[in-house]
Amino acid sequence: MNKNLISRTALIVFLSAITLFSGCSKDYLEIMAVTGATPLAIREKVPQSLTLRVDGMVKKEYVFKSDSLNAFSSTRIRTREVAKDGKFLGTYIYNGIPAYNILEGIAPEKPKTAAFDKPLDMLVVFTSSTGKKSVFSYGELIMTDDSLPVTLAFHRKQLLPTTDREKYDKNVYRENIKGLRLICPRESDDARYLDDVVKITLVVPKIDDSILPSMKKGAKCESKTITCLYDGTEKKGSFEGVPVRKLNRIVRVGHGRGFKTISDVQGYGLKAFLDKNFPEFGESDYFLFVACDGYRSILSAREIYGTRDGESMIITNKIDGKAPQGKYMLMPSADYFVDRNVWGLSHILLIKQGE
Repeated sequence: MNKNLISRTALIVFLSAITLFSGCSKDYLEIMAVTGATPLAIREKVPQSLTLRVDGMVKKEYVFKSDSLNAFSSTRIRTREVAKDGKFLGTYIYNGIPAYNILEGIAPEKPKTAAFDKPLDMLVVFTSSTGKKSVFSYGELIMTDDSLPVTLAFHRKQLLPTTDREKYDKNVYRENIKGLRLICPRESDDARYLDDVVKITLVVPKIDDSILPSMKKGAKCESKTITCLYDGTEKKGSFEGVPVRKLNRIVRVGHGRGFKTISDVQGYGLKAFLDKNFPEFGESDYFLFVACDGYRSILSAREIYGTRDGESMIITNKIDGKAPQGKYMLMPSADYFVDRNVWGLSHILLIKQGE
C-alpha cells in the first residue's frame, strides 16, 4: 500500500479519536486536517434553552426556539465596549445573529387606517426577561449596510492580548453570556446593549397625524420650507450657520427597484441642522421626517449622534449639480438602500422617549 495513503489514513484515525475523547467539533478537525492550522474562529451553536418571540404590528407572530435560531445565518463580531459614563468595559468576541437576518423575514402589518403604509416610521423594541427595553428605528436595522450590525449574540469570550494573557484584567465580563445579548457595535457606548432578550416587538409611535402632511402617492409637490415640530410648538427651520457638506460617488440602490444612480451630492449637515432648530432633545429620542406627499422615515437620535453613519447624514439640496425633486431631501448617505431618503422634506417631528 502507498506510504502516503497509510500516513493519511493514520492521521484521519487519530483525529477521529480526538473527536471521541475531547469533544472537538467536526468542522474544527476538518480544518486542521486540511490546513494544519489551529483555527481560533470556530462555529458556535445557539444553546438549547433559548426562545425568541417576535410580535406587535406583524402579519404573523413568531416563536423561534434554539433549533430555529440555529438555522439563521450568524456572524462573529469583535467589540470594544465602553459604558455611558466613559468607563472601559473590555474587548470581546461574540457569535450571534444580526437583527436584520431575523427581521427581513418578518412582514410588518399596520392597521388599514395608518397614516403611512410602509414600515419606515416604525420602532423595533427589544425586551429582556426582566422587562428592560432597548428601542431602535426600523430603518436603522433594515436599511443600513452589513458592517457592524446590531446583533443578538448567543456566545461571548474575552478578546485577550497576546502578551501576559493570564494577567490581563481590563475585561469586566469574564464569563460567557446566558441568553441572547443585544450588542450594538456601531455605537460609541453600551447604552442600547441588552442582556437576555426574549422578545422583539414592532410598534408605531403615537403622534398627532393631523399636524403632518397626509399620504398622497405619486403627488408632485415641493417643500419650500422645513417645519420643525416639538413640545406642541412649530417653527420654520433655519439653515443659517449650518455647514454645507459635499459627498462624492454616492451609490444609490433601492430596496424595491434596485440601482438608481451613482451621484455627487451637496447638502446641509443633519446634526448641525437639528442642533440649531431643536433646542432640547435626548439621545433616546427620535426624529420623524415627513415629505410634502406624506412619505415618512424615522431615525433615532442615537443613530444620528452616536454612530459614524450619522456624520454623513445630510439634508440634500443638490444631486449632480441640480436641485432634487421637491427641493429638500433627507439623505442618510451611508445606508445600503435609499428607502429612508425623504424627497420633498417638509416637516421634522421630535418624538420624545416614551411617546
